[in-house]
Amino acid sequence: MGSLVQPSGPKDKHLKSVLFGSFGLGVAIALGVYFAWRLHAVPPEFYGLFTAVALFVCPPFILSFAVGPTPDSDLALVLVVGTIVFANAFLYAGVAAGIYAVTVLLRRGKQR
Repeated sequence: MGSLVQPSGPKDKHLKSVLFGSFGLGVAIALGVYFAWRLHAVPPEFYGLFTAVALFVCPPFILSFAVGPTPDSDLALVLVVGTIVFANAFLYAGVAAGIYAVTVLLRRGKQR
């Protein structure tokens, strides 16, 4: 009889943690930007700066310009906000996965 080979553990142990954490961060940032915009938490004289910062940390926020300050219906508002939140979450998760992959490759190269 042959010997049993133990299956190796998962090679990317921390990938799930990185993806879930960055997805959650993307959701939190998008909701923070949305509520700051919707509740007028930023004084009018800082709208230009707020818009630039919001677009930097949440690029899907640009969709809010398509809706404007008063959407036609609640359904339109829910669809746009949902799209912004999930697009930002997946964007953050994708960037984190790319950074994770590069980090793992660089680490493997140094170990050899």
